[in-house]
Amino acid sequence: MLENAESTGAEAVPEQDELTLVITREFQVPARAVWAALVDPDQAALWWGPRGFRALRETIDADLEIGTPYRACLLEDATGQEHWFSGVITDLEPPTLFVFTHAWEKVDGTRGFETEGAFRLEDIDGGTRLVFTQGPFDTADHRDAHGSGWRESFDRLADHLRRAAGGSGDR
Repeated sequence: MLENAESTGAEAVPEQDELTLVITREFQVPARAVWAALVDPDQAALWWGPRGFRALRETIDADLEIGTPYRACLLEDATGQEHWFSGVITDLEPPTLFVFTHAWEKVDGTRGFETEGAFRLEDIDGGTRLVFTQGPFDTADHRDAHGSGWRESFDRLADHLRRAAGGSGDR
C-alpha cells in the first residue's frame, strides 16, 4: 500500500502555472464514494473546510448542472464569523470531473478574486486518486493559504470516507 500521497501544494510546475495549486490524494474507496462525498451537500457539510471551520448545510445551494451557480458558507468556530464563497459549475462529468469557478465574497457582498477549481477522479488499484487544481491565484500567498485549507479539508474528507466505509479511507 502507498502511504498518503499528496503534493506539497506548490509543486514544481511550469513557470506560467506557478500560481496554480495542485494537490493529489489517494483514497481506498471507489471513485463513486469520493464523488458522492464531493457533490452530496449532506456529505460535503461533514468535511468541507479546514479544521476550526465547518460548512453550514443549510447554506449549501448548488444544482449539479453545467452553468449553474453555487453558494455556501463556512463558519469559523472560534469567532462565529461567516465566510461565504460562490461560483459557477463549468464542467461536470460524473464520476470523474467537477470544474467550477470560486471566489470568496466580501462583507459588502461583492466577489473577490476568482479562480477555477477542478476535482479529477481516477480509478487506481484498490481505490481512487483525486487530483485537485485551483488557480491561477493573484499571489503565491493566496495560493499557499488555499493549499493549507484544502489539505486540511482533504484530511477531513479522508476521515469521512474512512468512517463511511468502516475502515481505511486514505492512503
